[in-house]
Amino acid sequence: MMKDNEIVLVTGANGHLGNNLVRELLKKDKHVKASVRNIENKKPFEGLSCELVYADMFNKDSLMKAFKYVNTLYHVAAVFKHWAKNPEKEILEANLNGTRNVLEAAAECGVRKIIYVSSIAALDFSQPIIDEKKWGTVFPNMYFKSKNDSEKLAWYLANKFSLNMISVLPSGMIGPEIFEHFTPSMDLLHKIIHNQLPFDPQYEINYVHVKDVAIGMILAEQNGKTGERYILGNDYSVSTTDVIRIAKSLFPSVRIPKKANKGFQLFLASIMKLTSKLTGNPPALLKGNIHHYFKKKENLNIQKAQVKLGYNPRKPEVALKETLEYLAQIK
Repeated sequence: MMKDNEIVLVTGANGHLGNNLVRELLKKDKHVKASVRNIENKKPFEGLSCELVYADMFNKDSLMKAFKYVNTLYHVAAVFKHWAKNPEKEILEANLNGTRNVLEAAAECGVRKIIYVSSIAALDFSQPIIDEKKWGTVFPNMYFKSKNDSEKLAWYLANKFSLNMISVLPSGMIGPEIFEHFTPSMDLLHKIIHNQLPFDPQYEINYVHVKDVAIGMILAEQNGKTGERYILGNDYSVSTTDVIRIAKSLFPSVRIPKKANKGFQLFLASIMKLTSKLTGNPPALLKGNIHHYFKKKENLNIQKAQVKLGYNPRKPEVALKETLEYLAQIK
């Protein structure tokens, strides 16, 4: 356990995971620095006794100032989007540069321990039960590649600077306290609960409650071993068909849309790709995502985190019910 006078910092503290992590750390009476790019946006921190500081992962000088006297760094901030007009520059290079700046600044500031947030996107999905041992080789979109390459860079820098680093790899995070734009997982659930989903895409997604990930990160700091990776997800995935059924059981007004086959979705994705090039707006469907999620189970081996960290996530059905009830209040 950390001493009372030790300081922890959370990057991306206004984001879905970052904000929930700040709240969980405060429950443990930690001195929390919450770093954001816009310190004028105080809504995510109303009623929270954390220290709001400016830091931009693309501005190393700002990181050096924010990391001063920090003992433990939870690096959560990242570019999280599945599409961009220039995905290599806006997603891949951005996440690589952000990782490099954060790790270099942490090394120069003498940060004692780093909990680095990666993603199951950095894992090998060809395994019937996905574990931490194998890295990804096929990426449905640039975000997946960026998480894979960024974590590899983080480990390279951790070794170079002899940093005490642990990485955690969350699955599809859902749950309350979301103040910025919806993540893809949350957006899908929001559309379901508000009857805005045109059809059932029959995707399989491994859902995990965001608060369980936040707690898992704190457990990683307390019980984790330097140099190790820990999956923070659930054992099994849930199909959009079952999610819609759960939503219907909670709110009878939810309609059950027709199922769309893979070929139809790929056809729509082709049209949307052309439209997005003209408008610059993200397409609702991506071919890579269709191939990745359509009727493909995402079963994870979370035993390492359970045994070594004491990680104990709520079942995905419970997380889904709590999230759907939360999203029902957000129009």
